[in-house]
Amino acid sequence: MRRLLIFLAVLTTFGATSAWGKSNAPLAQRLEQLSQEIGAHEMRAPSRDNEDIERAGRRALSERGQLRLYGLWRVLYAYKSNQLQQPFDAWAKQAREVAAREKDASLATLVDLETLAYRHESGGYQAFKDADWDRFLKQSGPDIRSMAGIERVRHLGQIGRWAEAARLAAELTTDLERRGRIAQPLLAELHQVHSYTLSDIGDKEGALDHMTQAAALDERDAFYVRKIERIYDIAFTAADLGELSAAERFAALHHKLTLADGDTALLTWDRYLCARIAGLREAPAKVMACLAPAADMLAKPDRRLQVRMLAQRALAAAQLGQAQAAQRDLDQLRTIPEDLATRDLPLEALVEAYIDQGQGRSAEAFRKLDAWRKADSRAASKVHARSVAEMSAALESELRAKRDESRRLAEEVRLSRSLARASVVIALLLGVLVAGAAAWAVHQRRASGRLKGAQQRAEAASTAKSAFLAVMSHELRTPLNGMLGLAQALRSGDLTDEQRDQVDLILDSGDTLLVLLNDILDLSKIEAGKLEIAPTVGDIVQTAGRLVGGYQPTAREKGVALTFRLEGEAPGPLMFDGVRVRQCLSNLVSNALKFTTHGKVEVALACYPEPDDRVRVRLRVADTGIGMNEATVAKLFRPFTQADASTTRNFGGTGLGLNITRRLVEMMRGDIKVESEEGVGSVFTIEMVVDQAEALAPQAREADGAEEEVGFAALQGRRVLVVDDHPVNRRVIRLFLEPFECDLVEAEDGQQALGALEREAVDIVLMDVNMPVMDGLEATRRLRMDPRFRRLPVIALTADVMSAQIKTCLDAGCDAHVAKPIDLRNLLSAMDRCLARGVAREAAAGLSAI
Repeated sequence: MRRLLIFLAVLTTFGATSAWGKSNAPLAQRLEQLSQEIGAHEMRAPSRDNEDIERAGRRALSERGQLRLYGLWRVLYAYKSNQLQQPFDAWAKQAREVAAREKDASLATLVDLETLAYRHESGGYQAFKDADWDRFLKQSGPDIRSMAGIERVRHLGQIGRWAEAARLAAELTTDLERRGRIAQPLLAELHQVHSYTLSDIGDKEGALDHMTQAAALDERDAFYVRKIERIYDIAFTAADLGELSAAERFAALHHKLTLADGDTALLTWDRYLCARIAGLREAPAKVMACLAPAADMLAKPDRRLQVRMLAQRALAAAQLGQAQAAQRDLDQLRTIPEDLATRDLPLEALVEAYIDQGQGRSAEAFRKLDAWRKADSRAASKVHARSVAEMSAALESELRAKRDESRRLAEEVRLSRSLARASVVIALLLGVLVAGAAAWAVHQRRASGRLKGAQQRAEAASTAKSAFLAVMSHELRTPLNGMLGLAQALRSGDLTDEQRDQVDLILDSGDTLLVLLNDILDLSKIEAGKLEIAPTVGDIVQTAGRLVGGYQPTAREKGVALTFRLEGEAPGPLMFDGVRVRQCLSNLVSNALKFTTHGKVEVALACYPEPDDRVRVRLRVADTGIGMNEATVAKLFRPFTQADASTTRNFGGTGLGLNITRRLVEMMRGDIKVESEEGVGSVFTIEMVVDQAEALAPQAREADGAEEEVGFAALQGRRVLVVDDHPVNRRVIRLFLEPFECDLVEAEDGQQALGALEREAVDIVLMDVNMPVMDGLEATRRLRMDPRFRRLPVIALTADVMSAQIKTCLDAGCDAHVAKPIDLRNLLSAMDRCLARGVAREAAAGLSAI
């Protein structure tokens, strides 16, 4: 007892540094200050149907890891703490499903913990067993241990093991403070739960202190029901401290907020609080009035709180002389299962005494009370020593925690004084820094202005370059289209050998010019960051083999042996950009053939498995050509660079191919290396990592083969509308389609095309994109709005081969796209596919009609 008195004296002294008020302030004033801390004077509008909790839960589900775990803990704990069964069960089920789907063991353990805690609190603190505490506190991770620790503190306080509760609370406080912001909601709840323990051992002011710390931690984003719970706790503690006027004021606020929320479970707590304060006022009639709205639930209580309310009503009825009503409630209390609530024998004896007194049996009432007093005195003496020891140990733990806090505050004061002494020096240094910073800011502002101007000029130059390339692409491709188109048409006619050689020379020159143009455009797109890698499922062995096979005629003409071999096993289908792989390999093979006058060119493909279902692809191109020295190899991959001036004279080219190849390989997560010896030859090696893919559908390949065998049969005798403002382009298309006896209708712009469609029916439209009056895209959009032409095949013809332009054509309603200069086979293939699809649709429609 001496230790307890010393502790109380120290605690009173320490109260001067309390976070929520001075020790000599009136208790009512402290309660009012706590009300200000939790914002009771400016409560926000109620969140109907607990929408704020639901919103926080949905936000938590969108997170991962700790953020999701702590977020869902807040939701489950809020519903558990206020015993809102239906929403708690719904969120427990949803969290359990997420944990099972994503194999989140911590989340599954959290759901088990809070589900058991709900049953534990609502059923009289008997649900947790030793094995459960061992699982959650010793066999789980640090996050679950902290969450379970809060439940353990509450449990120990309820069963009277206050010393253990205080020691565990102190340990958890230190741990949670170290974890920072993510653990603040847990720390706030720990302060709240620990306040219940302090209230039980009589340290009501300490309880209010911890309530204040809880409010400071989480009231900024507390749930609405938690705000209501805070008001309840203040009112309950104020009543225990004898501040009944303050308790009634807070209870009235609690009642107002509870009615606004509308949840019946919260109304149960509200009625219990009202009855408790009325009981302390010794106003049994008021107790009965408080409990009247809860009459239905008290007819068959299934929660611990309802059992307490039934006991309140039994005592109030007995005090009012309502013997029969009091006896009914007393009999019902005695039938309550022990696992729901422990019997309150003193209260039962007091109710019996009031009943006897009300029925005129005062002597019997006195005898029963005296007999109970003697029995209770003997039982109380057995537990008194343990209770005193528990309370003393608990208070010592609280004192130790406050000493630690006091030391921290003293250290903060010492540091503040040191900083104050250094303030003059700091002020002088700041003055120097401010002056220097001002000069530096002026300098930086000027430098920033110059940099911004340079950046704007660079962006303007880049924009001008892109615009120039786009225009030049169109302007160069238009005459190329006419030249190559007419040459292709000439080659298909009856020519002498000399004439055929001359036409082939025209085509080769045009193709070379087209390659140069494409290289310049590719380089521009790469530098602008507009070229994208688009992996698709494909057979890389077949892709490389076909490309090498396409160069065999060139190799035979030069007398060079061109071979392709697969080293090791075929890798199966892979995810890669076939267009860009062919472009890179084509650059290397064409270079090897260009610089090799005799000997051989070997292309080798090898594939090696990598972790995570990936494959390392190695393409090796070796030649016995002229080779290079070290100086040439060092500058080989620069743009517009070749070995020397004689290289350009003897072999031609712009020197862009290898630079583009290197950039494309790097964009495909790869690397390119070269080994070369002058006069011996060169070896270029591409290595890149690609993903494995599922096998290609066999029917797709069969369809492609079937298309090759058709021989463009779908084109025969078709009526074709050709829309192009350039007469040479229309003439080229007419020459291309003459062998198929197609009937051509010509138009010079989109407006004329729409008029032609109104006058006569056609089977397919070849639509140029860039035209005066109305361009091809607008004409296609208007055409598609007319139900008559929704299924009419439209093929876009454009010299702009940028991917954005191709997508624009398809979005406008075109069925396909053919680039200019128009390749004969590309055009015929695209027309054949579109017309064949139309025939298939008509056949399907006919079958469905039958």
